[in-house]
Amino acid sequence: MSLIFGITICVILVPTLLILFYILYPKNWKNAKLILGLSMRKEYTEGDTSEKIDKLYNTRRGQAAKILIVSIALSIILLLFHGFVLQTTIWMLLFFGSIIGINIPFAIGNKEMKNLKRMLGFTAEKISYTDINTAGNIRTVKISKILIPNILGFIALVAALLIDLKVIAIDSEIAGNFLGTGICAIFWVVGILISILAYGMDGLKNEVISSDSVVNANYNRAKKKNLFNFIIGYLWLCVVLMVLIPAGYYLMYSELAIIIGGIIYIIILMAGIFLYSGRAKKIEARYRKEMTIVEDEDDNWIGGFFYYNPNNRRLMVNKRVGVGATINIAHPVGKLLCTMIVIWAIVIMGTLVYIGMAEATPIKLKVEDNRVICHQLSDEYIIDIADIKAVEWGDDVENVKFFKESGFGIATLYKGNFTVDGENGCKVFLNPEEGSFIKIVTSEQTYYISSGSREETRKVYDMLINP
Repeated sequence: MSLIFGITICVILVPTLLILFYILYPKNWKNAKLILGLSMRKEYTEGDTSEKIDKLYNTRRGQAAKILIVSIALSIILLLFHGFVLQTTIWMLLFFGSIIGINIPFAIGNKEMKNLKRMLGFTAEKISYTDINTAGNIRTVKISKILIPNILGFIALVAALLIDLKVIAIDSEIAGNFLGTGICAIFWVVGILISILAYGMDGLKNEVISSDSVVNANYNRAKKKNLFNFIIGYLWLCVVLMVLIPAGYYLMYSELAIIIGGIIYIIILMAGIFLYSGRAKKIEARYRKEMTIVEDEDDNWIGGFFYYNPNNRRLMVNKRVGVGATINIAHPVGKLLCTMIVIWAIVIMGTLVYIGMAEATPIKLKVEDNRVICHQLSDEYIIDIADIKAVEWGDDVENVKFFKESGFGIATLYKGNFTVDGENGCKVFLNPEEGSFIKIVTSEQTYYISSGSREETRKVYDMLINP
């Protein structure tokens, strides 16, 4: 499972980095709409200025290329690592470090371009252009096309729920642990959020590139249609996976189906982003000669990525670099969202630290005050001996089918709620590598537990059968 996890993250990371490099650092900057996050000007492509920018740009692009190569090499090397938590921690550090790293040359280049722009005497014109003839009437989102995949996704979600509730009977030992339902719910909720975002983005201010309203209309329509087609494709991808992943999980009796589905999802999604980006570049190339109006908002973009404009009342604006929209962090709601993102990042790091501590801390069973205590970082489960109805000894963990519902399911630790041999809602607290375990049945709950070693587990078992 450790190798499969590594391959999954590698399949996500490498295409992500390639897409970022492809978007941020186009090979021929003179044909791009933006140069390191600044609006392209004709003057940038002429004489000594062109040579200065060419040197600056190629330096930053070369640095990003080196980061890309090193990150890909490290991701391949990491496939040799073992130990789920160690691997997870290093992968997360590499994942976020690589993405941040490949953006750093861009941000530095953005600052250098702003300095060069000031040296050349170009100042931002505090003018916001609006084409009255096209304002608000360029819409490409069709509600019916959004509703159909979301409705079908909801049907798939309900079907998975009915299977887990055993209203729909199928031949599966793990129907009832609600993991399939959870997967469907995640895809469906993400689809709904993407649909809402698509509708909101369709109503964003149209970009003015020409004094000709027809050109503005065609340009904005082409851009919005390209994005809408990408979103529709994504929604249908979610629907297909909402059917295939749970079906494979229930029928294969393995989380491997989820991992395979996840890999397929990432591959198709990355291919879709490449296709979207390619079409976006073709649209920009098609209308480059028509761009007689350039709205200079360079100073409102921090590093070319973050939009800060207290004079703009809009919360959402089109991204300057990349796909979709971003928030105006000068907006009160934008500040709140930024705070929430920081809190989310802290929670993620705290979760990784907790998982690492859990894997590094041995589990222990002890009998005190007529109670069996399962202890790790704290007293996880406490079982009153008086409530115990039956006690069984097991030496063959590998022959018992454990399916995680919630908690830990890594190579050295099973802890939480599991479906065990078709029985839902069992409490599990054991190290599967030790092989032995105690099965305890009470009037309300079934437990599968072990201590840090076979000897310690056996000692607790003997105390239970010979009080």
